[in-house]
Amino acid sequence: MDFLAPLPLYNSMKPHMRPLPLSCLLGCLTLFFSCVKPKIYKAELAARSAAEAREKVLLRELGGRKEETAVLTKQVGELNRTIGTQENEISNLRTELSNRTQSLGASTNKLATEKADLEKELSAKNMLLSKREESLSRVREGQAKRKKIVSDIDSALAGVYAPFAETGVTIVAENETVFLTLPDKALFDANGLSISTSGKNLLMPLAEFLATRPSLDIDVVAYTDNSLPPKEKTLKDTWDWSLQRATNLTRLLIREFNTNANQLTPVGRGEFYPLTSNETAEGRQKNRRTVIVVRPQLPAVPSE
Repeated sequence: MDFLAPLPLYNSMKPHMRPLPLSCLLGCLTLFFSCVKPKIYKAELAARSAAEAREKVLLRELGGRKEETAVLTKQVGELNRTIGTQENEISNLRTELSNRTQSLGASTNKLATEKADLEKELSAKNMLLSKREESLSRVREGQAKRKKIVSDIDSALAGVYAPFAETGVTIVAENETVFLTLPDKALFDANGLSISTSGKNLLMPLAEFLATRPSLDIDVVAYTDNSLPPKEKTLKDTWDWSLQRATNLTRLLIREFNTNANQLTPVGRGEFYPLTSNETAEGRQKNRRTVIVVRPQLPAVPSE
């Protein structure tokens, strides 16, 4: 593109300062050299033709450059419009970013406040939970103590009555109460009211057990079948029969074994809580029973 450099300079000159056109110059040279030798003339003519051809090439190239310049100018205009659009978009984005930053700041402050409130609420709930856990721990500790007391009584009675296992004695701990069941055959004589000799032997371990545990409350609960003893004409009904059985056992413990009367309460249940049917002799024998209900004094369970 260096050969085009003179063109801008030529165009920028004033009309009276511009050199003659190449065609005029060539004409002058033709006249000037008309008298020269033919050989020189031909050389000059060839140079002129080459210059004209070169001029045409340059003019074509100049036209092409003008077209390119127009295209580039158009592209520059489009780019300028694109840049303007993008600048507007950037401005809008900056405005939106500023608004969102402000909104985010407000949201952050709101979240921080909500977080502080939640942490405060959580702290209060954790404190309440800690107190409830402490209360629950005290409740469990109290329940464990109560359970241990009942378990100790159950184990002690089981040890005391181990030698009498063959008589049908049973010991069961249930609902913080220990139930010692004494079979009728081993406890009462044939008339069904008086304690037999074997019955006294069966009650002696109980009296010794109660002597070392004066805080225990004892219910002596007697049960019968539905048939009154035929030789006992004074009995009104099975309520009367069962109560006399319970009372006789209680009196024996107090009078013969010096058991504390304040610990004992006789209870008659009659025929109304049978274990099985009264239709057979075996069933009636099983329904006639005496249950020593042992209720220990248990520590209170702390409230929550």
